[in-house]
Amino acid sequence: MRADGAERGTMSNASDQLQFMRSAERTAKRPGFSLGTLALLGAVLLVALALGVQLSRRNATRPTSGAAPDFALELFDGTEFRLSDNRGKVVLINFWASWCPPCRDEAPDLQALYDDYRSLGFTILGVNMLESSRRKALDFMAEFGIRYGNGEDIGERVTNLYRVEAPPESFLIDREGYVRRFFIGNIRYDDVSGSIEALLAEQ
Repeated sequence: MRADGAERGTMSNASDQLQFMRSAERTAKRPGFSLGTLALLGAVLLVALALGVQLSRRNATRPTSGAAPDFALELFDGTEFRLSDNRGKVVLINFWASWCPPCRDEAPDLQALYDDYRSLGFTILGVNMLESSRRKALDFMAEFGIRYGNGEDIGERVTNLYRVEAPPESFLIDREGYVRRFFIGNIRYDDVSGSIEALLAEQ
């Protein structure tokens, strides 16, 4: 009886050892993270981070209210326009490009607004953006008889400052330098003339 019990105990121990060895073998064969896998995961995380930063910048709020960001822009005639130098005037900043059909539609209305209100303290600044050549911008201005100040936004400095995505976009700024209206798409004379008159009447 004791011998049978000892034999069974020996067999049990042998079975336990065999099970342990099989378990250890399975654990040894279980795949881990190789250096290549870790590098791939790191690259995926970097791409996701870059996309997140881009999306965050794209969704950053345009300055559609509050103080208008100040800037200086060299105009096509060689002079400089600085927004802060125009305090006391109502300013319409218009972002445009010669290849943009809505920009062509609004050009006569913008010139008419400038002609009708400039003597009362109103001015327009045209910011030429994403243009393929200076010549095309000048030809556009000549075609529509544009006489208010315009300059090429080299490096898209002003475009990025105002978070403009595509032309035309416009910002109407009061005498104190605050954005009072924002326009996406082409401007119509009747849509903005009332706002200009109201801002000109403010003291």
